[in-house]
Amino acid sequence: MTHHDIIKAETYSISEAARVLGVSLRTVQRWVRDGHIPEPKVEIVRGQLVKSWGLKEMTRIRQFKAECYRGKGMDRRKGSRAKQRKP
Repeated sequence: MTHHDIIKAETYSISEAARVLGVSLRTVQRWVRDGHIPEPKVEIVRGQLVKSWGLKEMTRIRQFKAECYRGKGMDRRKGSRAKQRKP
């Protein structure tokens, strides 16, 4: 197991977090932008910029989702609730 594999096992990228949480990537980015969840840690691994959260941060993000996220809002085109994403 390499150092990268160890880091990978304990962290979640923005897209991985979105998939695990069952929300869209844009939703996670919006939560970060609005200050609802912490910004991901930024590091360079093998010359690549990597943004990720650890297990502690993911616990906080899951808690935020459970307390504040109500699912998709209104479909502005149709005036009805947007389709819910299946987990």
